[in-house]
Formats: sequence, structure tokens, C-alpha cells
Amino acid sequence: MTTCEPAPARVLPYLAHGPYAIDVVREYELHDSMRGKNVPLRIYAPTGGGPHPVILYSHGAGDSNATSPLLLRHWASHGYVVIAPTHLFGARPLIDRSILRLREELMRPREMGPAAWRERTRDLSAILDALETIEAEVPALHRGIDRDRTAIAGHSFGAYTVMLLGGATLTDPSSGEVFRFGDPRPRAVLVISGPGCDNMGLTKESWCDFTRPLMVMAGSRDPGYIPGCGVLWRTEPYRYAPQGGKYLLYLRGAHHLSYVGPIFDIPLGDPGKRGAFARRVRAAARRIARVAPAIDQIGLFDYSRIASTAFWNAYLKDDEGSKAFLNSDAIEKYSLRNARLKSR
Repeated sequence: MTTCEPAPARVLPYLAHGPYAIDVVREYELHDSMRGKNVPLRIYAPTGGGPHPVILYSHGAGDSNATSPLLLRHWASHGYVVIAPTHLFGARPLIDRSILRLREELMRPREMGPAAWRERTRDLSAILDALETIEAEVPALHRGIDRDRTAIAGHSFGAYTVMLLGGATLTDPSSGEVFRFGDPRPRAVLVISGPGCDNMGLTKESWCDFTRPLMVMAGSRDPGYIPGCGVLWRTEPYRYAPQGGKYLLYLRGAHHLSYVGPIFDIPLGDPGKRGAFARRVRAAARRIARVAPAIDQIGLFDYSRIASTAFWNAYLKDDEGSKAFLNSDAIEKYSLRNARLKSR
């Protein structure tokens, strides 16, 4: 690859912004009558085409529906309605990225045990229950959503949440009781910097029945919260789930936030249409990253966008070309081996 060569043809369709402009709905509250609770939503909606598949995105502990905006915009530009809830406990006012909420969310599973996850998983199921209502009440969704093609994605505590909704089980360490939070409707699950076996109920058997397509993202600078577990701990959902439609994106140099991009919704250009100078910079960064992988955080975010978009196309749009891409070495070659995509 020369220093100013565009991204290879196999990578470009997933790296570049998709064909759709995006409407962002920042102020919508879904009322869940089952719990008497309002769930604040942020919705990224393609402005054309439709009906579009739906991706629900669960944020990490202490965060809000404003998280990971550039990643969610990227998916929406490729023809997906992306709905991100804010997981709230109680009636305190919403404060984005609150330290108090962070502490509360981290403590709840330790204080309540596996049942603490019922609120978070129910937030996502409530959205799936209400998709018809959301479509009717949000003008940006007037072109329609495909309620039969849904998926779930999450980062950190959100990754924990979507694993449970996708079929992973928890075993209460004190009683041995097995907890199930699964919902049969999502067709695929994306786990970004999620947990492996822990002291809150995840065991090697937790993923035994996890048959739906799964992509796990982990990185070399992203160790877990279990003492001594190391960075490969986050790959355990991929390793312990049954074969078939399982993928692991492992990024050299990735820390806990590398996969999701900037935390603020700042305007950035289309990564697939970088000019000659920007392409030279990107190519140089990839070469430097062969010996100092953490230096190229932009590249790591690029690889996350590429892999996740191909995953959604493969399993929400039944695109066989995307399935072939996921089983190829295209990302590994483009990243100069800083991104490795395995499948089983």
C-alpha cells in the first residue's frame, strides 16, 4: 500500500459513511407502564429509504444515551435506526456521565446480586415492546422501522446488559440459583469491552445456550476488573459460546474507550473520503502502530466501525458478502495486523 492509497475496496464500504443522512432525536421519553418508569431515549434515524432494521445500544455505568455518538451515527448512516436509552434507577434528575450514577450502578449488583440486572435488561425489552408506538410518535421515523430485524449492542456495563438479554445466564454465588434475562427478539449481539467470568454470577456455563450471532471486541490495553484476570478475560464470551456466527475483534493498543470513538458529538469528516494528506497521515500512523499500537487511536476506532458495520449487514440485512468479509483477513491486512478478526 502506498502512502496515499485509499482504503482497499474490501474495507471501504464499511469504513466510509453510509448513503443516508441522519436525524437525531434527543428528547423522547418512553413510558414503561409495567414499571411506571420513563426511559429517556436518543434516536439516530436515517432520513431516507426504509423500513430500517433497529439496533438498541446500552451505555456503560454512570453514562447516558449521549454516549458513543460517532459510532451510532456511523451505523445509522448505513441504514439502521439506532435507539440508545439512559438506564436510570430512581427519579433523580439526569446528569450525563455522573460520578454518583457510576457508583450507584457499580454497587447495585454487589448489593442486590443477579436480580440487579433486571432493570437494565427490562429497559431494552420495553423498547422492543414499544417499537410500534415509538415509530408512530417520532416524526423522524415516518419511513418506518423493521420490527422483525432487531439487534442489541453495548459497551462495558452495557455489554454486560446485552449479553444477558442475548441469553447469557447468571448463577447466584451464594444460593446457586440461575437467573435468565433473555429476550428472543434480537437477532444479533455486539459486546464491546464486556466481561468474562466474574464474581457476580458469570461462569463458563453462562454462554452455553448463546446460539445467536455474537461479536466480541477486546483490546491489549483493556484489562478486566477481576484481579489478575488480564486482557484476554474480555474474550471469554467468544471462547465459551457455542460455535456458529461468533466473532472476536482483538485490537492491539485498545483501551476501554478505543472502540467507541470520541465521547462528545463533534463533527468529523467521512473516514472513507479522506484527502491525500490525511491518507498519508493514516498510513504513517498504521506503520508506527506496528511497534507502538496505542498511538493510533483513530485507526482503532476505524477498525471497530468496519467490523461492527459488516456484522450488522451480515445478520440484520442477510448480506452474504458481509459474512464473507467477516471470515476474511481484510481488516488484519488493512490494519497491518493491529486488528485481528477471528470467527468460529
